Formats: sequence, structure tokens, C-alpha cells
Amino acid sequence: MRKVLIHMYMTLDGIAEIPDDGEAAGTTAGDEGPPMWESRMETTDTLLLGRRTYEKWAGFWPQWKNEPSAGRFMQEFSRFTDRVEKVVFSKTLPAADWPNSRIVRGDPKEEVVRLKALPGKDIVVGGGPRLVQSFLERELADELFVTVCPSIVGRGKPLFHVATDPDHDDDVIPRGAPGRHDFRMIEATPFKDGTVLLHYARAGSPTV
Repeated sequence: MRKVLIHMYMTLDGIAEIPDDGEAAGTTAGDEGPPMWESRMETTDTLLLGRRTYEKWAGFWPQWKNEPSAGRFMQEFSRFTDRVEKVVFSKTLPAADWPNSRIVRGDPKEEVVRLKALPGKDIVVGGGPRLVQSFLERELADELFVTVCPSIVGRGKPLFHVATDPDHDDDVIPRGAPGRHDFRMIEATPFKDGTVLLHYARAGSPTV
């Protein structure tokens, strides 16, 4: 069965951002792109996006596939995002004009169940944070890839939803507690720029 994977960047203080250092976070050397994506473009045929992420990607990525000044990764990722199916979860986006795009205005869970029952490759949730939070809270994600950047930025949209609980005095959150969702570590890969790629699978899912 197809797997649903979440691919996101996160700062040390949990913000879903990429601090700008002039290079792609987690880039290993030369013309290589972020390993979170490098190893997954050939095994993915569907992207799930929120409205804002879709608009940003549609306005940026298509222009690079044949641009000589772009590096290899930018050209390949541009072609990748063009060819895969792009499902946009939005109640307000009027139209999705990027080729191979369509809008889903209903329940994301129904669409995920339908997609996983179809033949195909893996399905990747590329953002934004609210969509990711919805998938995690509903346990729709099979695996989680997070590239953690070694920066504290102090503001922005948190990757994970945390409920305010001023009366919480416990140091331990037991299994089964509301809001707790457990994953198991598959791999942790550090890079020279200080970023770490964390790969988790949902607890109880088959071994990768």
C-alpha cells in the first residue's frame, strides 16, 4: 500500500521555517539538494499541499526546469513538481492552474483513504504547517521526515500544534493521553551545516 510521508523543515524552537544562510538546509556538497527530497523524488508521485504552500510553489518552481543558471537539484525538483499529481486542500483557492493540480475542499481523511487505495508511489505532504498538524492529529501520516535547522528564530508558525495548558504540572505525559502521538526512530542523519534529518515511522506501523 502507498505510504503518506510528511516532509518539513523546522528550527530548534519548533518553527516551520528555513533560516536563510544562502544555501539549501542540509545540502551535502556541490550541486546536491536536501537529502530529504533527493532520495524521494523517484519514489513519489503525489504531493499534498495547503493553499499558501501551493501558491508559493506554483509561483516559484516551474521556472527552473530548463534554466541554465539553476543547479542540477533545482532543475530536477522543478521537473518533479511539474509532473507529479498535486492535491491542494483549500476551501478558498479559486483555481489550481499548475498542470496536474486539483483542489479538494472536503475532508482530507476521505481523500487520503481514497489515494492510498489506488495503485501508485508514495504520497508526500509538503506543507504548510496547518495541513501537517491536521495530518498528525488524525494519524494520517505513516512516516515523518523533519530537517531540523540549528537556529532559534523566536517567531513564526509552529510545525506542531501545542495546546495551552497553564495548569499542567506533570513532568510525564502517559501513553494514551490526549494529544500524544508516538513515532519510532528510523534514522537520524547529521550534516556539516549543523542540520539534522530525522526520519520517523508511526509507532505500530510495519518496519521500513
